Amino acid sequence: MISITELIKKVRYLINETEDDSGVTLITDDTRSIDDTIQELMPQAVAIVQKNSNGRYVNAKSLAGKNASLILSSDGFKSLVLPSDFVGLVSVKLDSWKVACTKVSSPSSQTVLYRLNNNLSSISSMPVCVEDVTENGTKALNLFPSCNSDTLSHFVYEASFNATEGLDMCEESMADAVSYVCAALLYNVFERYEAAKSFMSFAMALCGGNVH
Repeated sequence: MISITELIKKVRYLINETEDDSGVTLITDDTRSIDDTIQELMPQAVAIVQKNSNGRYVNAKSLAGKNASLILSSDGFKSLVLPSDFVGLVSVKLDSWKVACTKVSSPSSQTVLYRLNNNLSSISSMPVCVEDVTENGTKALNLFPSCNSDTLSHFVYEASFNATEGLDMCEESMADAVSYVCAALLYNVFERYEAAKSFMSFAMALCGGNVH
């Protein structure tokens, strides 16, 4: 886990605003203000990197068993109730599946329609996760194939950023990308647009993608 304190230090280092050099500042004389602004911008920075990470871990969490909520639908299949901080699926697997599912499909996608219409939903080597919403409005994933006796083997997902938790299961290069994006956002706040553009380019190079 990478704490918010560590992330703030990373961003400060990038913009030459380390505590050791607090007497020389390029942005503001208010040291506390910089830390607060970095923390406020961090959720946005994490979200940008998650959109551009090309499948690499940014802030992944792992849930299984009692920590995840599986419910049985009226149609007889299992649904996984998604946590409130869910951003995207990394991997999910029921004990009865031979392989994990790493992609969320919409109910109208050709993959889902083809497999269900051709009775392929019962093949454990071709599982499908379909996005859904429960009766109380909570987002969920319908898991095919599944039945009443199925249990969750693992569930790993990308989560939105929470300052009290920091970054969980984050690859080092992606933590660096988050720091560069946050530095870019900070420079935008202080209207240093060329510096912001440069830092964002560094971040996207680490991600291997383009800004969304």
